[in-house]
Amino acid sequence: MSRQCPEPKGFTLIELVVVMVLLGILAVTLLPRFFTSSGTAEYGYRDQALAIMRLVQLQAMQCTDSTSGLCPPQQLQIASNRLGSSSACINDARHLCIAARDPVVLAASFSTLSFDSMGRPLGCGGACTLQVQGSVSLGICIESEGYIRPC
Repeated sequence: MSRQCPEPKGFTLIELVVVMVLLGILAVTLLPRFFTSSGTAEYGYRDQALAIMRLVQLQAMQCTDSTSGLCPPQQLQIASNRLGSSSACINDARHLCIAARDPVVLAASFSTLSFDSMGRPLGCGGACTLQVQGSVSLGICIESEGYIRPC
């Protein structure tokens, strides 16, 4: 008579301990990234600032007759907590206001920015750079020819 061993069912203790250690390592390293906004707010603010700058540039390029007064030059005012065509702090398509809960600051070497009818920047002497600073520092470069890009 031969005895047959029953097929093993389940996991060994070593396999269970290895899986628990791996899950613990993943929980310690990855879970804090899902529950904090550290480093993510800067990307949203940079994208919104890019859109505002490109909108003002396009409006300046579409208005070729600034002497008639029909389309006054669009000017962006830049402060540490806002970017827009006025000093009002409202969030719409032409303004960017940084929320008080976000540790983000706008830093630029210029306080106002406008564009000529060819889309070239005025007020910053050639190439301009705007920094969105927080836990990550992100830049927006405006080339002397008018190309606006993340840098």
